[in-house]
Amino acid sequence: MSSAVITFTPLRTELGLIHAYGVDAEKFLQGQFSNDLHALASGHGQWSSYSTAKGRMIANFYVQRDGDGFWLSLAADMADIVIARLRKFRMMAKLEIARGEPESALFAVSGRGAGDLLGHALGLAAPETGNSGLVHDDRIITRLPWVDAEAFLIILPASRAEALSAGLTAAGARAGSAEDWRLQAIHAGVGMISSATTEKVIPQELNLEVLGGINFKKGCYPGQEIVARSHYLGKLKNQTYRISARAPLRAGEEIFSANMGEQSIGVVINAAPDPQDGFAALAVLRAANTGEALMAGTPDGTPLSLGKLPYTLPLDVAKEG
Repeated sequence: MSSAVITFTPLRTELGLIHAYGVDAEKFLQGQFSNDLHALASGHGQWSSYSTAKGRMIANFYVQRDGDGFWLSLAADMADIVIARLRKFRMMAKLEIARGEPESALFAVSGRGAGDLLGHALGLAAPETGNSGLVHDDRIITRLPWVDAEAFLIILPASRAEALSAGLTAAGARAGSAEDWRLQAIHAGVGMISSATTEKVIPQELNLEVLGGINFKKGCYPGQEIVARSHYLGKLKNQTYRISARAPLRAGEEIFSANMGEQSIGVVINAAPDPQDGFAALAVLRAANTGEALMAGTPDGTPLSLGKLPYTLPLDVAKEG
């Protein structure tokens, strides 16, 4: 087991936690989110999203189940916004919707061999397949469905966070930063909607269909008609790409192409420094223009390069066909 590339990262500054629990939690959230909660077993997880009636994503998140409760990991600056909106529509449903912090903490463990190291540190068999997980000793441990990468999310009482850090360090992992984690997510092709990009794209444009974050048979939820139309009628024009630049990029920054003048063809979703490429990002782009020269900020702004994602993009397949 190589510990040099295995990192553990407290995500309190990067991701926020929402805890929704109670007898009506599953029923209520099932009618709000893009994915199907009914088959989600305790400890397991899934990508999902919460949209306006027009299909624009307010936020996306990773959902982990704990009995009849659900934990949402999402961009830190969107947690209170999502809580307020969910409470607005809660009506008579019997559930509580609250911040998970400061009572609970969220950790990520990632890198080749992370599952073995995590199992050794915690004395258990770590989940081996994406979205699988377990609840053990007040901890929820779920393996993310990243392609060709091992990554786990752990939710635990904040009082036990220091002990977890010590145990992972002793097992050979190193502490990582929030930017380290964001860069890993960018390379995995997993974007997170923040306050800079909320209500700007629909779920498929963030590749949530590819990532398993949309269930087209689950029934109604806000924006469901728009999402279904894009899927069944082939209306999708934009998707998320990995890009790089020699200058800093920022979430919400517009992207332009050589042939579209001052008309924006996309937006940066997440960005982070990258020792290999200078600065890396995920951006929603108009697929028809990705073969042109691309610039960030202004039509004559920072030049961009397209990178590879670890999964196939549906519009690119259609273009090749």
